[in-house]
Amino acid sequence: MTYQSLSPRWKSLAAYAVAVLLTLLFLTSTLKLWQANLRVPLTYYGEAKFNALLVKGVLDFGWHVHNPAMAMPDGLDLRDVPMSDNNLLFLLIKLIGLFTNDYGLALNLFYLLTFPLATVCALAALRQFGLSWGTSVLAGVLYSLLPYHFVRGQHHLFLAAYFLVPLAVMVILWMATGRLSLIDNATGRLRLDWREPKLIASVAICLMIAAGGTYYAYFTCFFLLVAGCVVALQRRSARQLLLPAALIGVIFSGLMLNLLPSILHLRQNGETPIVRRHAIDAETYSLRLSQLLLPVSGHRLFLFAKLKAAFNQRLFINENDDATLGVIGVIGFLTLFGWLLIRKPEIGRLATDGTGGLLSHLSILNLAAVLLATFGSIGALVALILTTKIRAYNRISVFIAFFSLLTVAWLLDQFAKKYAQSSARRIAFNCCLGVLLVIGVLDQTAERFIPDYPKINAEFGSDQKFMRQLQASLPSGAMIFQLPFVSFPETPKVGKMFDYDHTRGYLHSQGLRWSYGAMKGRDGEAWQKLLTGKPTNEMVEGIALSGFQGIYLNRNGYNDAKVEGEIKALLGEPKFTSDDGKLLFFDLRSFENELRGKYGEQLEAKRDDALHPLLQVWEEGCSELEGPVDNSFRWCSSIGELAITNHSSRPKQVKLETAFSTENDATLRITGDLLTEELKTGQKPLPFAKTFTIPPGKHSIHFRSDARRVLAPGDFRYLVFKMTNFKMTVEN
Repeated sequence: MTYQSLSPRWKSLAAYAVAVLLTLLFLTSTLKLWQANLRVPLTYYGEAKFNALLVKGVLDFGWHVHNPAMAMPDGLDLRDVPMSDNNLLFLLIKLIGLFTNDYGLALNLFYLLTFPLATVCALAALRQFGLSWGTSVLAGVLYSLLPYHFVRGQHHLFLAAYFLVPLAVMVILWMATGRLSLIDNATGRLRLDWREPKLIASVAICLMIAAGGTYYAYFTCFFLLVAGCVVALQRRSARQLLLPAALIGVIFSGLMLNLLPSILHLRQNGETPIVRRHAIDAETYSLRLSQLLLPVSGHRLFLFAKLKAAFNQRLFINENDDATLGVIGVIGFLTLFGWLLIRKPEIGRLATDGTGGLLSHLSILNLAAVLLATFGSIGALVALILTTKIRAYNRISVFIAFFSLLTVAWLLDQFAKKYAQSSARRIAFNCCLGVLLVIGVLDQTAERFIPDYPKINAEFGSDQKFMRQLQASLPSGAMIFQLPFVSFPETPKVGKMFDYDHTRGYLHSQGLRWSYGAMKGRDGEAWQKLLTGKPTNEMVEGIALSGFQGIYLNRNGYNDAKVEGEIKALLGEPKFTSDDGKLLFFDLRSFENELRGKYGEQLEAKRDDALHPLLQVWEEGCSELEGPVDNSFRWCSSIGELAITNHSSRPKQVKLETAFSTENDATLRITGDLLTEELKTGQKPLPFAKTFTIPPGKHSIHFRSDARRVLAPGDFRYLVFKMTNFKMTVEN
């Protein structure tokens, strides 16, 4: 049986199989997967560990939202970090979890699966516009192997899952080219047929986009709006906006429904610092046109690698570095700009451009993407005026890449129709496509994408052995306090520790509970900060009294061995040390018995004091603490709020001491249910001291200043008044 004798369905299946096989072959070659142990994550540091804990959370507890094995003694509530806009992707992880409960294997399978999924979805979208199988396979495989895909990797796991983008572009182009419409062209009347396959598919795709990540949902809505406006102008009918408005409504409603648990939680409890962004971020993480055109960093050709390295010496080079399209994508990108400049398609005659309007609409969408995402463009205005939640506009590059590769596929098909009519020429043309594919893949990938398997395996193995020793020596459900204290999530390096390094405790254990994961701006973080801010002997005693049965210490988190030495003086040598010497474990059970003898009948009262100290959380308008311990300060905007929680059953008398200062003479008003004051402030710090009683429950102190803003070079915060050496001491 020959390929030509196959039925269309079998030809399609064969083409998809070939495309997936090519993707997996190139993927295996690029990452050298034969060297990998798929039970060990391909990336084992930084944000990849955050995604690993999400994957393990789904496998252990059914979903990612609540993790009772972290942030002890309260547990981790991830509604504070809105991630449920990725519910479709969590569902895919859960399906993988039906076949394995090994988080490392599940994580790797999910990530690797996103490559063939991107190929399949791209191929399905490309075929909708009459492109041949050969050129579609070329474009689809190259699209799945973008530098963006490898660099995002397991650090930005859900951004790497961009396989829905081609389907979103397909819906946008259906609408733009008139293949999908709610308006009858002959009568101009509304026509709604829910049996229309393209309409059903479009709604389904929009719902999936709504559960596949906020960024891709946002960009899809933007392109729907652009295409809808173009169609409305082209046909001179505002009714043409009904369809894009309806599809945007589907995406927005779906997104809000997915995010509803976090929305309700944040509305009830207030936002945390982790979800606060700044308008300047839209500039910092914007798309640079040159980054689309330049080669991948670390290119296989020395001159290309040197060129990109020279460019990367500039400011604001960050994740936008992986936006490069590759040489084949660049051809399509430049073609679309050339189409606009040379052909100058008229809005009223887009369908007569010789492509059925396909290239004209692609060129308009391409231009719109550049205008939205580049430095100082529309995205910066959106961040300044509307919302700072969308800040990394460089992520639109996956849409631009698909526009570009679709254009290349169309150009190649036009060439084949003109010059590859005979059987021999078609064979030669397909061989050239194969060569072009190999060149494209080599151009888009680099040696730096290969994980450092020996290093990862050694570190993973050391951690795994250490945690197994802990698990074997402790009862199920035992709590372990982790040092140094690290806020969660998104915290700069502490010593030599990368962010999320403390997750390794949870990742390598079952049944143990860990202190790490206390959410920024919540009581759990305030409690841990207060506890770890005490002298070491008081801190260790407080940890033991709070029910923790061990202390886990990461040496990389300290610049010296002072704290380690002080803990050894109290508890003796660590019970376990990891093979790489980084991790120590101190057993607290003997020390807890000493405390029983020391405090006798007062033990329970001491436990209550340890678990329920007076907690302070700085909320709206106030920045993080700065400066040395003996001269610390905190900036606030014109407003500030301090939440004080007394979880104990008795009132506490406290003394508040601080000093206030402002740029000019101003009035500072302090209000709330605990105290009310009006102060005159100026550049000279004004000392303030007050003693008052805090009943059980949660209370707030509000600060309001009418001083003018302090302008600090390079600091984009809104700074108005400063508090120096703020201290609240319990006196009873």
